[in-house]
Amino acid sequence: MSTGATARLDAFTDAAFAFAVSLLVIGGAGAPADFAALVGALGDIPAFAFGFAIVLMFWFAHVRWRRLRGDGDWRSLLLTLLLVFLVLIYVQPLRAMAAATAIFFTGQGRGFGGDIAGLFAVYGTGFVAMALTVAALYAEALRNADLDREGRAGARGEVVIWLILAGTGLVSILVSLTPFGKYAAFAYSTLPLTIGLFSSRFDWTGGKAAE
Repeated sequence: MSTGATARLDAFTDAAFAFAVSLLVIGGAGAPADFAALVGALGDIPAFAFGFAIVLMFWFAHVRWRRLRGDGDWRSLLLTLLLVFLVLIYVQPLRAMAAATAIFFTGQGRGFGGDIAGLFAVYGTGFVAMALTVAALYAEALRNADLDREGRAGARGEVVIWLILAGTGLVSILVSLTPFGKYAAFAYSTLPLTIGLFSSRFDWTGGKAAE
């Protein structure tokens, strides 16, 4: 891919993620009609913050990947378009999941009135699909012949981290299919421990410090 084509693809990707964030906007699409509606909309802030953080995590992962990959080729193009496709689908279960999580922990917002276990299963499926796509992007970045040792170590480390994220999402899906399905979201609470443990033990320099 040429540099110009890469820039246009990244602009398209940024716009898609920005649109996904716009779908998370608090209070729906319209302005509050009265004070009660305003208070209700402000109660959605924790859910919006949760959803915004998740979308930002995936977007920033693509930004970091681009720095490692450079312009890329048709594989980079297809994986990026797949990520865009998935985030535009994933944003709806994410919005419902964010609302359910926010009301569980803060008591604020309008919550989710459907099957919580089913919501976790649908949300987890989208989360796993996106995490695996990002892992594939970082694995594809290793094809960049210009990457130095530290860059290759960083790409390999990111692959493992996103596989940990995907594995955690899969565990959550499995829990959601059991009688304890309403607790499936707690699987994600293990991520700071698992990712933190891996990150602290992984050699992100690729042995560069030993040279």
